[in-house]
Amino acid sequence: MKKFTIRFFIVVLAFSVVFIGCKKDKEEPSKVQENGLTAEINNLVPDSILNTMVSLGMPVNGGATPPNIAASYLASPFVLKESNVPSDYPGLTFANYRVTFYDQNNDDLSIKMNYLNGPESGTGLGGYIVGTNNSFTVFAEVNSTYSGYEARLVQVISGTLTPTGIENFYYANFMLDNFGNPGGVWIANGEGRVIYDSDGFSEKVTVSKSDNSDSANGKGASAR
Repeated sequence: MKKFTIRFFIVVLAFSVVFIGCKKDKEEPSKVQENGLTAEINNLVPDSILNTMVSLGMPVNGGATPPNIAASYLASPFVLKESNVPSDYPGLTFANYRVTFYDQNNDDLSIKMNYLNGPESGTGLGGYIVGTNNSFTVFAEVNSTYSGYEARLVQVISGTLTPTGIENFYYANFMLDNFGNPGGVWIANGEGRVIYDSDGFSEKVTVSKSDNSDSANGKGASAR
């Protein structure tokens, strides 16, 4: 009887450990908040700007399980979908947009990127990635200088990953702070554009191709 009691106690203890472990897993905090975005993204982009870009047709693919998008891609023809910049009109064409994603970390949903968009470029930009299955959205803060004048913007890229590129490549570029825009070279705070690859597919490209100068022809997405 004593031997049975000891064995029974061990079995109960083992089940208790399993139950506690499962309970702890279920209570582990989610990487994303109620809107499907991380706390870092919600702190970077005000609700007013996020709501505006979505209303202008920018898809946002939330979730804590994005695909691995590390590679270089070319979006061309790069055409305006919608904008709240007064001088813009749908169909306006911008310089080809070439982007390289790297150092993606799905543990903390971080990513880095380089981009080239006509006269505009950026390297080593820290960003955040969210998504589910093959659909994703990247948010990256961009601190730019043009003609000696600084500005702080957010670039957002959404799409669906395929083995050879990105389907439905959408891009939003919104002004967070133009620091008063003393040179008149920037769009206004809260203004921005939703631009897309109008042929529906942005192919993977090699690093050497993504550095080609043909992307320098045309207007950049941050310019007034």
